[in-house]
Amino acid sequence: MEQLLNSLTAPRPDLKPIPGTVPLTPQAAVLPSLIYYFALLLLPPFPGHGNDALIPIVRSVLAATSGFLFFRLPLVYHVPFSVGLTYQLALVGLYGGFRVLDAFFISPYLFHHIPRRVKYHHEPRTETPGGWRNRALSNSYFNLHFLQPREAAVTETAITDKGYPESWKDRASWALELELSMRGAGFTWTSADVRHTKKTWTPSVGDRIHSIFLHVLPMLGISFTIIRYIYAQHLQSSMTDAPKTFDSLAFHTQLTLTAALGAFLMSAFSLGHSLFAILLSPLSPSPLSYFPPLYTTRIYALTSVRSFWSYGWHRLFSRLFLVYGVWPGEWLERRLTGKGPEQPADVGKVVGGFVSSACVHSFAAWTVVGGEVRDALGEAEFFTGCGVAVVVEEFVKMLVLRQRRRKGKDEDEELQSWYDGIVGRIWWIAVLLYNGRHFARGWVKAGLVKEMAAL
Repeated sequence: MEQLLNSLTAPRPDLKPIPGTVPLTPQAAVLPSLIYYFALLLLPPFPGHGNDALIPIVRSVLAATSGFLFFRLPLVYHVPFSVGLTYQLALVGLYGGFRVLDAFFISPYLFHHIPRRVKYHHEPRTETPGGWRNRALSNSYFNLHFLQPREAAVTETAITDKGYPESWKDRASWALELELSMRGAGFTWTSADVRHTKKTWTPSVGDRIHSIFLHVLPMLGISFTIIRYIYAQHLQSSMTDAPKTFDSLAFHTQLTLTAALGAFLMSAFSLGHSLFAILLSPLSPSPLSYFPPLYTTRIYALTSVRSFWSYGWHRLFSRLFLVYGVWPGEWLERRLTGKGPEQPADVGKVVGGFVSSACVHSFAAWTVVGGEVRDALGEAEFFTGCGVAVVVEEFVKMLVLRQRRRKGKDEDEELQSWYDGIVGRIWWIAVLLYNGRHFARGWVKAGLVKEMAAL
């Protein structure tokens, strides 16, 4: 057993951390989140303590300390036995640090907003046999995972609490729920991108287990096999050979590896989401057991790059990209164009969201390529390309609809053509695979693909 443990935790020879960083210690891993939790205990207003200056001071000191320790994590530490966990450490550090800034400084002082609890109520709704396949329910957990609903169809309504927790017991629960809610679900921190429809499902533990064995594990197995085969056959280098690169692969092999990496990630996220939902299900009806669908639309129902990122991918970083990307992008567009606060600023919204995502993921890549900036730009190129693609497709859509209206078509059905969905599917898949090559190139160089292939 000890030999197995040592082999699993042995330093990876192909790990290239930032020079000068040291192996992560338990104290460094735990302290930022722990201090953040204590600061959250003091975030809701205390009744009758409106003029007490000590509480805001203590809270701000704790929050600033927590934020500093979060940002410090990827700059000082690495996980010696895993490229993937070192990459994740960078994401945790950035996410945690920016979340602290948002919760304790940006939201309270710029927007006078402290998150309130949101309670979700589910009313059963009846579906006719086969009705789970219709379009109205296409955004369901069950359709995504090929499950048959077991009387779990519900209509969801959200009711926001009027006040804040007062007792320490309630504060302790409130703080833990907010800290663990990455997407903001359960609080007024959530964004429209997280909750797309009131028609949803409340999957049981059995449904989630069904999902894991019917869909997730087979997809993980298939994508893992493809990744391992391509790496072993085309990228594995002997001791005497020069290191092989992603660009040495044939173009069709690059696309196949990119698709397999995307499927692996999507399935791995789904597996983690379902496992945590199963583990915490005994806490029901506590909000800690509430896990809304991670993905809200079937892959083959997507018809644009924008719909993929809005409905087909997870929204775990939605709040981060909203505060540090979407809002600044909208503000900048309005400043440059003279638009009013009520006018849409869609270009700034899209560009800001993708630029913030590019920065976050490129920083994570930078921590596993030895601090070489050029080798970490693949993520930035990928997300920038996707952002440009969204702007282009919206512009083309506007021109096409304008042309069709000139021909006397006004009804929604008349404005749609039979080939729109076909063109849209080819378009978004081509954009993601072609641009995704930038992502895959960096992961090969970092040794992350080799680790995913278990080689």
